[in-house]
Amino acid sequence: MLKKLAVCLSIVLLLLGAASPISAHTVYPVNPNAQQTTKDIMNWLAHLPNRSENRVMSGAFGGYSDVTFSMTEENRLKNATGQSPAIYGCDYGRGWLETADITDTIDYSCNSSLISYWKSGGLPQVSLHLANPAFPSGNYKTAISNSQYKNILDPSTVEGKRLEALLSKIADGLTQLKNQGVTVLFRPLHEMNGEWFWWGLTGYNQKDTERISLYKELYKKIYRYMTETRGLDNLLWVYSPDANRDFKTDFYPGSSYVDITGLDAYFTDPYAISGYDEMLSLQKPFAFAETGPSGNIGSFDYAAFINAIRQKYPETTYFLTWDEQLSPAANQGAQSLYQNSWTLNKGEIWNGGSLTPIAE
Repeated sequence: MLKKLAVCLSIVLLLLGAASPISAHTVYPVNPNAQQTTKDIMNWLAHLPNRSENRVMSGAFGGYSDVTFSMTEENRLKNATGQSPAIYGCDYGRGWLETADITDTIDYSCNSSLISYWKSGGLPQVSLHLANPAFPSGNYKTAISNSQYKNILDPSTVEGKRLEALLSKIADGLTQLKNQGVTVLFRPLHEMNGEWFWWGLTGYNQKDTERISLYKELYKKIYRYMTETRGLDNLLWVYSPDANRDFKTDFYPGSSYVDITGLDAYFTDPYAISGYDEMLSLQKPFAFAETGPSGNIGSFDYAAFINAIRQKYPETTYFLTWDEQLSPAANQGAQSLYQNSWTLNKGEIWNGGSLTPIAE
């Protein structure tokens, strides 16, 4: 199957991208041992901006595993637009839960749905609202000092052992997906330049160089554990700071640890999203990894969003709308978004066996 996929993808890329400026070279995942399927999808995704149409994957958030996750969002979007999102998101980390065992905050029961989604023509994105290892059952929004951060990074401490237990369970879930051949857009430690998660800044737009260094160490620790210790060769790593805070590239752990740079962007004016050029400067494929309106909720027109992508953010490879109230299905312009000639939906990129050729 993988050999068949590789051959099909090579043909597709030759047909679709022969004249494009980056089609002369293959774009590889940062994990040199990535599965062939994951390599092929990374290269395919990186070349999307060279197309004249069918170049931005749609995406939607399905919920938090075992709490809110379901296929309801896909069904709502299909009813509203006639299309299902190309990417479907699940969050393994229910970091707000107060439990006796911090690993109970991790759940990956959404995997069965993600596997089915993959087999029927979609891609999964897995995010983590990670519990705070500084405490036995720490809330993900409980701020910590840099000293506490260092303890979390130290595997000999109680805090470090909690982190390792969390990562082990997360890896168990990702291994289930790997064993089914599923490539995952993996988005750990998002919005690090904000002050609302324990892994990020502790003050509004207050630069802390030590904190930034600790974050990079944590990100790399997670990367090495998942790839080197657990052999998860099915992941594409997504780095996504918050668009409405500064220091978007300061936290960047390095080009050897990130496949896709994105923005978590909540906006009133889609033409005024901050950080696009900063992300492009990192020379990785770009995405709106979590997005939606922050005003006019219920009446926001998503036609303006796809038009803004076309006019101001043309290197975008995918977007993923978050939360049911922010969904295109709960606002206006869903048809304009999902039926736009630039938009790729479920089944238009992947049929479970090979990447689907798309006519220019």
